[in-house]
Amino acid sequence: MKKIYLSLIVFLSLLISFCSNEHPKNVSSEKKEKKVAYILAPDSIYSSHAITQALEKANAQQKTESRKQFMTGLDLLVNKNKAEASIEYFKESIFYYPDEKNYQHLFQAYLKTNKYDLAELVNNAMYDRIEYSESMFNSALLVAAKKDTSNCIATLNEAVMMGFVFKDRITQEPLFDFIRDNQSYQSLILSTFGNDEKLSRILFKSFVKSFPDLSLPYEMPVDSAKSFSFDHYVNYNYATFIPGMEDGRFSREVSKEYMAIGKFKTDYGVAFVYKVYEMMADTLNPVETNIVVYDTLGKQISTQEIGCFCSPLQSKGFVINKDFSIDIKQYKTNWETNPLDKGYAGNKITGIEEERSYKLVIKKDNSVEEIEEKQEVAKAN
Repeated sequence: MKKIYLSLIVFLSLLISFCSNEHPKNVSSEKKEKKVAYILAPDSIYSSHAITQALEKANAQQKTESRKQFMTGLDLLVNKNKAEASIEYFKESIFYYPDEKNYQHLFQAYLKTNKYDLAELVNNAMYDRIEYSESMFNSALLVAAKKDTSNCIATLNEAVMMGFVFKDRITQEPLFDFIRDNQSYQSLILSTFGNDEKLSRILFKSFVKSFPDLSLPYEMPVDSAKSFSFDHYVNYNYATFIPGMEDGRFSREVSKEYMAIGKFKTDYGVAFVYKVYEMMADTLNPVETNIVVYDTLGKQISTQEIGCFCSPLQSKGFVINKDFSIDIKQYKTNWETNPLDKGYAGNKITGIEEERSYKLVIKKDNSVEEIEEKQEVAKAN
């Protein structure tokens, strides 16, 4: 009888072992199939040649996965004050797509965790990929960490002389606290930035330069309204000029990204076109295209949504004409079954209907107004 029990126990043990060994393999296989591949090998994170190749070869999936990792890291770094925890997410974002934004925030995370040697490696890797003034500012931070007064002020001065115009990042940086009472530092701040009005003009001039020029007429069909490139994001340094970004200066909204489309001159100002990408889901993410108009002195006059992938049910395309009028068409997307009932997985689009067309115009006072409206129902293939 004992032999029977012993045999039974051995059999059950083997069976349990077999099941427990097989199950993880299946799970691992499923995860492997779903995982997006790295474009940059982890051991090449500081290799300029490898970074260049990765940037050229990265696909849309890898860029999207990179941004998800980045957003998690950003939330940990800026909102939750967990710099150490953010490092791995920024590194992951780099392995998927090694753009300058990912590296710059990894640099900040290394600074906050006193990993100055690693921060220097990041800055060196980005030397020819970011503005020289930005690279010099990073160098000034690294020198400041060593409490080298003369070298810190000299490096900071070079950054400013080469175009670094972000006063708040200097005056509110804790690493520079040890030179606040230094006369050379005080003279640098006063002579460079002066009063707030002068600073605003400097910042606006830099903001204008950061946007590419648009040639009119400029068209964005409804299909293009859905797309979002992570290569031309709006720098958070210019948050004050983009509606919706201002709160991101110190406590950032970590579900949105902002992408520069371009700028064009109006009769008495400058208009900027940009996209806002809502990273709230894995697929069918909303994308807005907005226009914001400034006068020549950098005062915001008006802002308006002109295109969108507003939802899987509604979208807009537009044309900006040479006379500064904007033709907008709004569409309704029809699905095989009601997505509110069945969802979008496995669902099919059966057609697109034009619901409405209307016209906006940028007036001489830089306000944006609707000048005519007509209701139409026309089927589009």
